[in-house]
Amino acid sequence: MRETTRTTVGADRIGDLAPLRLEHPADTFAPTPATLIALEAIHRNRGPLVRVGLDWGSGIGALAILAARLPAVRRVIGLEIESGNVEVARRNARLNGVQRETYFMRSDSYRPVRSGDRELLEETEGDVEFLLANPPASEGDDGFGYRREVLRGAGRFLREGGVVFLSVSWQYGEERVERLTGLGPGWAHRGPIATTGWVPFDQSRANLRSNMETYAGEEERGGLSYRFRTDPDDERTIGAREALERYREAGESPLTRWQVHLFERA
Repeated sequence: MRETTRTTVGADRIGDLAPLRLEHPADTFAPTPATLIALEAIHRNRGPLVRVGLDWGSGIGALAILAARLPAVRRVIGLEIESGNVEVARRNARLNGVQRETYFMRSDSYRPVRSGDRELLEETEGDVEFLLANPPASEGDDGFGYRREVLRGAGRFLREGGVVFLSVSWQYGEERVERLTGLGPGWAHRGPIATTGWVPFDQSRANLRSNMETYAGEEERGGLSYRFRTDPDDERTIGAREALERYREAGESPLTRWQVHLFERA
């Protein structure tokens, strides 16, 4: 088992739902800006979070566990591909006293590995009120593929009027986000419900630099452009290719915002 460490998310982020104690692998920092703003979205927009929910790509369980603390939530099922993360998520649920309100299963997107888990997930079809998703950038496409996967599959589980809290960082642009509404019956995009300030898209981090290379390749192929800022007070934007060139020449990382968008099955 990998060595773990513990991080606490306090009231400055999640108000009356604090503290949230999270174990995570020692070589990672669990509460990234994307995770923290997703937690804030749950805290500040709890109205539609009731009864039964799903957490797509649940990782170490942070979003599912926080949602399970809400009095109106009966159960949250976490879908996670990495077996090690599933084990840590279950420990985190016990650590935060919501082991009865959560269930984490190993699942490739909406396809659980175990037959018993497949049956359990199938029982929720048409009965889920909310779905949480903080996906990473995908590989082999424009980096947006996992977000499309979330919306394509969510309609099978959500009740009419059910919602998706989907993490989509600012650099992907409005057109990519709006196109998500065409991936299933009756999706309505209600806009961002939580957003960070301007933060560096830190190109010294290997994963974010790889993302930028993916974005630049998509622009070179004639796909939709990406947008970054170089100054928080300047509304002008640059694309991924220029942002990558600036980093390679001068070590400058551009700016973006981490956001959570609300989609409703109308």
